[in-house]
Amino acid sequence: MANFKDIKDYIYENKSLVLSTVDEAGNPQLRHIGGYNIDGKDIVFQTTKNTDKTKDIAHNNNVALLFQHEGQQAPKNVTIYGRALELDELDAKKAASLIKERRPQLNYDPQVNVIFKVETESVKVLDFQADPKQVVVPASQLV
Repeated sequence: MANFKDIKDYIYENKSLVLSTVDEAGNPQLRHIGGYNIDGKDIVFQTTKNTDKTKDIAHNNNVALLFQHEGQQAPKNVTIYGRALELDELDAKKAASLIKERRPQLNYDPQVNVIFKVETESVKVLDFQADPKQVVVPASQLV
């Protein structure tokens, strides 16, 4: 499933993603994020300012985003690897509109929230029914 449309559909249909960061001590950290959406080949997500995750990203912006459907339907999961960049207020407002399409209950307040864009570098697709079972695709090859 290296077809980008299928990957985007899979990501969009998920209820949440798991954000993987590394803290200042070098320890991996995982967090669920519900407020996200797809922006081209990238992912935008909203969170509260001054949280541990925002501090982790400020220290090291290499992140992984895991998407996995409940019930483990094929593919089993999709992981996006990239760099998280904090958006300026104008771009954040545009991204907030995208996020609101998926999560209408979320409100963006630039005094309280921050929005990051994860610039996709590669995508890993795991599907035990396929051969090969795991495929890693550079973002430049997503069509």
